[in-house]
Amino acid sequence: MHANRNGFRTMKKWAGMLGGFLLVACGGESGPDAPGAARAPLTQTIYAAYDPTLKTVRCEGQTWNCDASRELDGRGQVITEYNAPNTLGGTCLDGNEGSSSSDEWVRAVRIFTQDQTPLTQGRPASIEVTVHMPQLPQGNVLDLYSATSVTSPVWTWITSLTPAGAGPQSVLKATFTLPAGSGRQAIRAALRRGGTASPCTPGGYDDRDDLVFTAAPAYVSGSKALSVAAGLSHSLAVRADGTLWGWGANFNDQLGTGVGRYQVTKAPAQATLLSNVKSVHATSDSSLVLRTDGTVWGWGGNSAGVLGNGTTTSSATPVQVVGLTGVTALATGPRHVLALKSNGTVWAWGDSSAVHLGTSATTLPVQAGNLTQVTAIAAGRGHSAVLKSDGTVWTWGDGTAGNLGNGPANQGSTVPIRVPGLTGVSSIAAGHDFTLAIRANRQLWAWGMGPLGDAHVSQYAYPTRTYLWSSGNFRVFAGKRHAVAVETTQGTPWTWGDLDTGDSCGPSAVNFGALPAPVTGLTGVSEASIGESYAHVFLTDGTVWGWGDSMFQTGTELPGSLVCNPLKVALP
Repeated sequence: MHANRNGFRTMKKWAGMLGGFLLVACGGESGPDAPGAARAPLTQTIYAAYDPTLKTVRCEGQTWNCDASRELDGRGQVITEYNAPNTLGGTCLDGNEGSSSSDEWVRAVRIFTQDQTPLTQGRPASIEVTVHMPQLPQGNVLDLYSATSVTSPVWTWITSLTPAGAGPQSVLKATFTLPAGSGRQAIRAALRRGGTASPCTPGGYDDRDDLVFTAAPAYVSGSKALSVAAGLSHSLAVRADGTLWGWGANFNDQLGTGVGRYQVTKAPAQATLLSNVKSVHATSDSSLVLRTDGTVWGWGGNSAGVLGNGTTTSSATPVQVVGLTGVTALATGPRHVLALKSNGTVWAWGDSSAVHLGTSATTLPVQAGNLTQVTAIAAGRGHSAVLKSDGTVWTWGDGTAGNLGNGPANQGSTVPIRVPGLTGVSSIAAGHDFTLAIRANRQLWAWGMGPLGDAHVSQYAYPTRTYLWSSGNFRVFAGKRHAVAVETTQGTPWTWGDLDTGDSCGPSAVNFGALPAPVTGLTGVSEASIGESYAHVFLTDGTVWGWGDSMFQTGTELPGSLVCNPLKVALP
């Protein structure tokens, strides 16, 4: 009886696909019928914030670009610096001589990777330090150091750089290999006038600033995943060696593994279509990848123009999205795609009713209004949302469920509009007909209709705080009717909503209730990708775990089909 019920549920799901129902498969952090934010935490800039425990600034979460430009710019009490001295434990004070009009200090520090892959132990990273140097350098030297522990730092010298001349924005750069050690590491920019190199020199004009960031563990083999996408009926993963793997259903040649059309692959198989893949994403019947050179490619179904090649013709082999370069992140909806470029602009293509930008040329990328300084993107069923560097959120598209957050009139918009009354946002996600945001690190704000994290109300026309965590910092991901928030220090996932499986887990490690609750026994989570009936989480050690419909989240249908506890996906 139970097996028949599961079989009937799976048959209904496939029949819905073949019948053309517009269920969505999402890529990165998205989910069918409602992909959420793209892999922004691995591709966007994360700005450092002051940590009162560490007594310096740190970037929360894993990224390719950790930027401390907003929190520095000054020296001790001479040139007013917020939260001086900005050194670990506050143990190294800045020099107290000179004045802001004639003397030097550190203005900004950032650490990043040139290929925009995550900061990872054993891989190269670049440091960029901006110094204020009003006069010609008077024996000034910038010493750079790294530490693999932030609680008991031992500083290792990297290099010493000499400013080329005077000016308010003198930029010095260096590249080094991130050392092995703990996940949380630090760099120190030590600016001195004369003397010899030391992590904490005594000079009256000297300035030190530390920056704490997350360095992912070194991948010990190519089998570790860098990105995973959960779709309507297929999954994708890219490994550390840049190879692509897929499993699940292949109704529109979306797997790319060589299996016949309408076949099902029950274990991950390699797709030999492309190399140098950075991240994977999916729509309802197609697959897209962002490559390390900033180009976007796709294959599979194309009835809505999601392949971005100017046609609506499906393709079993990869085609390049036309005219699009410099891309750092993707977000996929059921029938439309968003791309974030390195210059902070957003481009969209696919179903015109979802792209909704007042243009019919949606089989090719079109720019989303005059948006600039965008740091994260999210695509829902019929609406889109972006996060700007100033912490504001902008939306456009269908607003009938209140998912644009612009009031009870539920009006759609063909141009991006600012969500009213919402600032200080650090993470966004878009679901089927709802939008989620994290504000002040641990406040969940929601609007639209769906799993909003509120036990009493399922729809809000304006952004509303629906949940408050007692501690920690969080990032949020959304699917059709399921959501995941990840506490970034320990990597503990919190879940709420449901997975549209037709079955119930009852008491389990994965919560399907109205209020967020932690998933027990699982830590180290970095990303989430939520499908219609299953969910994946990606851990910092490169492993992939999942729950929900076992056919699609593990590649093998287990007895009872519904996986209520996180199960590891076996990549070859």
